[in-house]
Amino acid sequence: MEKLFSVTLTGVTSDLYYSPSLEPFFTHLATFKEKLLFVADTNTAPLLPQGVEKLILPSGEEAKGWESVVEIVKRAKSLGFGRDDYLVAFGGGVIGDITAFAASLYMRGCQLILIPTTLLAMVDATLGGKSAIDFDLSKNFLGTFYPAHAIYLTPEVLNTLSWREYKNGLAEVIKHALISPDEELLTFLEKNSTPIIEREEHLFKELLYHSLLVKRGYIERDPKETMGIREVLNFGHTFGHALEVLGNFTRYSHGEAVAWGMGRALEAGLKLELTDSEFVQRAQKLLELYSFNETYTVTSKKAFLEALQSDKKKRGSLVRFVLLKERGLYQIVNLSNELIESLIE
Repeated sequence: MEKLFSVTLTGVTSDLYYSPSLEPFFTHLATFKEKLLFVADTNTAPLLPQGVEKLILPSGEEAKGWESVVEIVKRAKSLGFGRDDYLVAFGGGVIGDITAFAASLYMRGCQLILIPTTLLAMVDATLGGKSAIDFDLSKNFLGTFYPAHAIYLTPEVLNTLSWREYKNGLAEVIKHALISPDEELLTFLEKNSTPIIEREEHLFKELLYHSLLVKRGYIERDPKETMGIREVLNFGHTFGHALEVLGNFTRYSHGEAVAWGMGRALEAGLKLELTDSEFVQRAQKLLELYSFNETYTVTSKKAFLEALQSDKKKRGSLVRFVLLKERGLYQIVNLSNELIESLIE
């Protein structure tokens, strides 16, 4: 296993490690003197080695509630866990969020390791210190900032993903390329689309490294989203989340919704004469290169506008949208309902 880099948030340093396969991670964890409890779901549990202490939760968003957190805490307590012992999340973003939330509460904070098994979790959910569960029909309503002490990344698990699930992560990588202050990730995605789509493993270390470096640049400057810097990571998400709400979080995948949302944000920038037209063309071409060329029909503008009001990033009654002037140059704006309606027709 190879260390990629470290990130320090709220006084906690997260070390990111890479390996072509899972085996070096499991071998390394087997040397720990502290207790470990692996938290997995029914999809990822079969990939765990024999003999480890594990808790298996149902797969899917339905498990992302208090019941799962209580189950984790009860098992850890029954094992005699102390604050120096480790919860190890082995799964996608749902498992990572639940486990991190439980770790932040257990004795006011025990050790946490994340082993993400989806590309979306690798590039989006694991780095940044956020934990959350759903509450009262609201997604990620309860949460804490609790950075993992270590994050293990491997492409071995990605071959098990469906193309739709794999694209979920690619949408976030594209987002990082568009908000990046430098050209490197954007050029890499443009030049290597075929091998990336075909999941050629030799490219994944570079893909993950450059994508996560972009995110590190934003979150280290604004660890708890209090300065407006980290808000840029929501590019495409305000439109996208509203679309997800309209689809009851099942009709559209997260990646599909965010890619669609980035398209709407780019069009908004054009209409406001804020975004460079050549940059918009380049961004749209990149989205099409990775098969994000879907056009979705919003049947109820009223329902869409109501869904926007549930956005967690709004200030008062105003919903804030991230628009890009060009790559890496952003502006946070409020959009009129008339403009929003014209963008979703």
